[in-house]
Amino acid sequence: MSTNEIILPYGKISKKKLVMHFSAYDIDLPVIAAGIRERMDVFRELGVAFAGFGTEIPENMSEQSPALVKCFFEYVGESGDTNEILKRVYHLVWGGMIQEFPDLEDWASAKADLSSLTLAQAEVIRARKED
Repeated sequence: MSTNEIILPYGKISKKKLVMHFSAYDIDLPVIAAGIRERMDVFRELGVAFAGFGTEIPENMSEQSPALVKCFFEYVGESGDTNEILKRVYHLVWGGMIQEFPDLEDWASAKADLSSLTLAQAEVIRARKED
């Protein structure tokens, strides 16, 4: 680890960039996106650009090694302590996610719907493989 690299519980800051990572088993992409959107105006004021997010699938995905959702931010400002600003963004993202997290009933219903969709997609794939 270089001296300019900061390791956070769910992320890393290095060379004016913050990469946050979440287990796809624990946090859904829409919750992450909502949390980022909730705080986007503050990021701009801090001189931080949201650079995107995506899912990283491990070579041998299993229950013990789920896919990771990664979010990318870059400090584009011209003054200030880059690392401290990116640490603040890290905490702002988490705060936004908590604020935007749906009520438990809505969340459970959405998870059930997603589960049904996933099972239906698996059945389609299975049927295609059998043909």
